[in-house]
Amino acid sequence: MRSSSLNRETSKADLNASHARSRWLYPLLLATQTVGVVIIYWHGLPLFRQLVADPNSYEARMETRIWLLVATLLIQIGFWLRFRVRPAMPQFVMPLLGLLAKFWAQLSFIPATASFSFVFIIKRLESALSISAYVVTLAALFSLFCYRVELQRLGNALIGEEKKP
Repeated sequence: MRSSSLNRETSKADLNASHARSRWLYPLLLATQTVGVVIIYWHGLPLFRQLVADPNSYEARMETRIWLLVATLLIQIGFWLRFRVRPAMPQFVMPLLGLLAKFWAQLSFIPATASFSFVFIIKRLESALSISAYVVTLAALFSLFCYRVELQRLGNALIGEEKKP
């Protein structure tokens, strides 16, 4: 009898410790993705502005490509770990904060859409970009899409629309 009670207490303690770790896992993974997005825009927006002003001024820089790869990896690692592990979402309902998260999701994707249009539809850099540069650009754009999906999921949870497992 005493052993059974001890096992139950131990499993409750394990469950509480696991829940405490899980509570911080989602914000950590979201922060990892957010750092990646900040890196992309920190390095990408000035380049985009320069390209729109004068596409002929573009010169490929390895530094920019490395930053894009690092940022893409951060976003992808955070996104797919969250997808695989499924940590607990925020357990409170705050519709205003949820709507702001969804609003930011939409706003954060506008520069990605503009970049896609500039590079792939208008093809202003067709002769200046190598195949590897196109691949890195597509990977970064896909990562920004994943971040948008994540923010919309967070917004749904904060509004109270996210289904609990």
